[in-house]
Amino acid sequence: MITDRELTFSNDQAVTTGTQVSTDKVDTGVAGININTNRELQIFVSVTTAFTGGTSLNVNLVESASADLSSPTVLASSGVITEANLTEGKVLLRTGVPRTSQRYLGLQFVTVGTHTAGTIFGGIVRDTDDSVYPAFETGYAE
Repeated sequence: MITDRELTFSNDQAVTTGTQVSTDKVDTGVAGININTNRELQIFVSVTTAFTGGTSLNVNLVESASADLSSPTVLASSGVITEANLTEGKVLLRTGVPRTSQRYLGLQFVTVGTHTAGTIFGGIVRDTDDSVYPAFETGYAE
């Protein structure tokens, strides 16, 4: 998977307690735009350092009219994930980038308990499946 700094919401962001938003957001430049017309862009969120000390985490893809992601609208959600499943490398959310009606996209983290460790990567990537390779029959010369 190839990432782009300008399309990254969270890069090893510590998520500790309560409701937090991603350290960065993506500014689409205008409200109500479809930045994923060819359906190749994906939202990808994963654990980069295992979580400890808390109870659970829910990750939401949100949009907002404000750059600080206040008063967000939830576009997609991971659902509640228990602490035992918040291990390094765990993919928390993987979905196509939806059409938006507001200017800013980002992530919202809703925790139960206080996490003493745990970090997240989240962003927009072109492809999240690195196991797909084109298959060619053998015996053909180019």
